[in-house]
Amino acid sequence: MTLYPAGPRLALREVEPEDTEDLLAIYGDPEATRHLSFEPRTREQVQAITARSIASASVTPRTE
Repeated sequence: MTLYPAGPRLALREVEPEDTEDLLAIYGDPEATRHLSFEPRTREQVQAITARSIASASVTPRTE
């Protein structure tokens, strides 16, 4: 797991396959996505988002 510089309340890291359930809790929640530019996502959609995020992290030069 790659960690990036952290502050007193926040640490950033790359997305991992195990994050799918946590991301689904946000991306799949109608209330959480109410003001976003997309409708709630399905489990399959969130799995695809997770996979794309992991793949894009290994591209050089990084574009996302």
